[in-house]
Amino acid sequence: MNITKLNLEFSNKKNYVNMKSLIVLFLLSLIVNAQTQSGALSLNDCIEIALQNNPNLISSSLNVEESRIKIKEVEGGLYPSLNLNVSASRNSIENQTGGGFTTNDNFTAGLSTRYPIFQGFKTTSAVNAAKENYNSGEAQHKVNTEDLIFYVTEAYYNFLQAERVLEAAEKSVERAKLYLDFAEAKYQNGLASQSDLLKAKVEYSNANLNLIRAKNARLSVMGSLNTLLGRIASEPIAIVDNLEFNDYEQLEKSLSVEENISRLLEAAYEERPEVYRLKSMINAQKSNLNVARSEYFPTLTFDANYNHFGEETSDLRASSYLGLSLNMPLFNGFSSDAKVDMEKIALRNLEQQDVSLRNQISLELWKAYLAVKEAIERINNTKIFYENALENLKIAEGEYKEGVGSMLSLVDAQTNLITAEESYIEALADYGVSLALLKRASGIENIEEIL
Repeated sequence: MNITKLNLEFSNKKNYVNMKSLIVLFLLSLIVNAQTQSGALSLNDCIEIALQNNPNLISSSLNVEESRIKIKEVEGGLYPSLNLNVSASRNSIENQTGGGFTTNDNFTAGLSTRYPIFQGFKTTSAVNAAKENYNSGEAQHKVNTEDLIFYVTEAYYNFLQAERVLEAAEKSVERAKLYLDFAEAKYQNGLASQSDLLKAKVEYSNANLNLIRAKNARLSVMGSLNTLLGRIASEPIAIVDNLEFNDYEQLEKSLSVEENISRLLEAAYEERPEVYRLKSMINAQKSNLNVARSEYFPTLTFDANYNHFGEETSDLRASSYLGLSLNMPLFNGFSSDAKVDMEKIALRNLEQQDVSLRNQISLELWKAYLAVKEAIERINNTKIFYENALENLKIAEGEYKEGVGSMLSLVDAQTNLITAEESYIEALADYGVSLALLKRASGIENIEEIL
């Protein structure tokens, strides 16, 4: 077999692989379209499923409901209590002279009520604290919801990245197998050294090893996404591939305007649920402080009862009682002072947490802002890197085919292409994740419109 025939065979094989790849890509596109119509999940689909089925979020909503019911419990102290009292007893006493026992029966039935007229604003403060705790619980549920949305988005793009890397790894194996076949043909005809053949075999083995890793990486991130959706980790899942980015030029210009970060930070202080949560906690703590201070005030209570009593049920006598009681605390061992001081310290602690939270929000927003900016720049860079690596591989293939290039150059070109393609895919996925992180940090859903 001469070199011309080898070149023809290499070209035919390459054309066959290219044609095969085109056919495979065409069939995959049909499959993807079919899946989109028959069950492939978009990012919004995944988010909706997670919001409905994630057990941690369901538990969070139950905590909110529990705090809502707690308000009703505390509000019970604002109303009078009403009790029905019924009792029957028999008392037997032995006679001093012997000869038996003297038995007395006693029957009582009646209603009693108590109403705390004034308790030093204790009950109203407790109700206000319960309401603010409910507001805080709602805000925490909102925090958990937004965290879950981000985690689902992150897992979604990680899954897309893993699928793209897997596709690239499969193409790499096909190319490595083609190079190995061609090297073996050249070696058998004395046109290639054993070193070239061994390099081709090593490259083929490495390509298969990368394929194994890519398959396992895909299964791993699939499990993470399934878990967030409230499904078992091993359940198969198909998602819509939206790993594309076309408007980076305009967004890159907007990100270069530093005034945007001030606008986003101002919006974050207004929109982030963590801010609402801490504000409600501070209000609740102020009410707790009032509850502690209520021990300094006197309490005024109204009591009333109406009873029937007697030794025979047929001959019961009626009695009634109305009264007001005033209780003035004079000294309780300084325990009230200690309670007030503790509540004051707790309030100051929350106020400092508010300052710390705002600083933390500004840091999160700044990092997210820079992450989006970096991802856009990496997309530009890695796209050029990938295009150059692809062109370099074509040149290396042609040179080796013509007998003027080495297998080492071809392997290096293949390695560079793999690195470039994976870097480009990673940059695309990181853009989607970083943009979701910027939305989470700013509290703004339509962040693209703001930018």
